[in-house]
Amino acid sequence: MNNETEILKMLQNVESGMNRMENRMDALESKMEARMDTLESKMETRMDALETKVDKVEAGQVRMENRMDALETKVDKVEAGQVRMENELTEKVRALFDAREVQHDVNERLLSSLERVEAKLDVLQLETAHLRRVK
Repeated sequence: MNNETEILKMLQNVESGMNRMENRMDALESKMEARMDTLESKMETRMDALETKVDKVEAGQVRMENRMDALETKVDKVEAGQVRMENELTEKVRALFDAREVQHDVNERLLSSLERVEAKLDVLQLETAHLRRVK
């Protein structure tokens, strides 16, 4: 029976070792679960922060798009105004050149008339001077 006692002792030692192993496994499992819960919580917090940042970026992008649309509208208005001013300016410059041509023609006729009047006046002065001598 000596063998039986030894076998029984060995079995008790094995059972005791298994119990210790189970206790250690339970403790390790508890630590792992706690660690996983902590990591999961941190991950959720980081994901929430990331989602918040993405939402802010998207909102900023929408604001930028709105500002770009407003800017494009303003540029379109400026371009339309520029085209209108260029057209008006072209018309006014043409009118000024036409008026200058007309004034040039009037001046030419006046100078021509003035030359004829001066010529007639010269003739009259000569005739008047001649008549004074004759008297």
